[in-house]
Amino acid sequence: MKILILEDEPLVAEQLMGHIRQLAPQATLAGPLASIQEARAWFEKHPEPDLILADVQLSDGISIDLLLALKPASPIIFTTAFDQYAIRAFKVNSIDYLLKPIQYEELHAALAKYRALRQQGGSRLSLEELARFLEGKPGTSRYKENFIIHSGPQAQRIEEREIACFIKRDLIFLQTVDQRLLVTAYRSLDEVEDVVDPARYFRANRQLLLHRRMLTGYKTDLQGKLLLTLKTGIHETPAVSKEKAAAFKRWFEG
Repeated sequence: MKILILEDEPLVAEQLMGHIRQLAPQATLAGPLASIQEARAWFEKHPEPDLILADVQLSDGISIDLLLALKPASPIIFTTAFDQYAIRAFKVNSIDYLLKPIQYEELHAALAKYRALRQQGGSRLSLEELARFLEGKPGTSRYKENFIIHSGPQAQRIEEREIACFIKRDLIFLQTVDQRLLVTAYRSLDEVEDVVDPARYFRANRQLLLHRRMLTGYKTDLQGKLLLTLKTGIHETPAVSKEKAAAFKRWFEG
């Protein structure tokens, strides 16, 4: 059995692949592939796998869009940080779905369901139904909203409403509104900026990607740089360069 992994968070992918090696030691694993671009290139060069495990939101887009276009015959188990309501709805539509952080027991059940469907000659999963559900679900975004943070064997889900900003130091940190500073698996702020909603986040400078909720206003210094005023402390200098000042004002007032 060949299993293709589509996952843009390295630690999540490592955990998932470790679980699969225990549950299906005979399986051959392909990936992990972190982007739509990588996945498309892979399908052009390889035969379809027996099973696909796909994160809904990859680094450069929604995996469902790619799979709708390619229409692979492979069964698909999706992973996501969407809420439990969404999980229940997708299960009603006969789509296997795992909520992050992925639990060993739930993956075991999903693989058992796959084997049962395979033995029974079960039909393909309805990607069209999934896409229609995503389009019609209030509050569903095509941008990444919730993030999984790993600390050793522990994983925690940070909701969008908890996020204050992302900060670049030696690593990329997520700061919460209650001023917790958490290490992410991202390699650059550019990667984070690519997956978050630009209406909600602004790249203030090379070190800071700021959520709109944190801003109360700004003032201009003598050099034309904007000094931001915030609702709570940020572990980084909240300033916007003179070159980006006009873009920031349009965003802030929009």
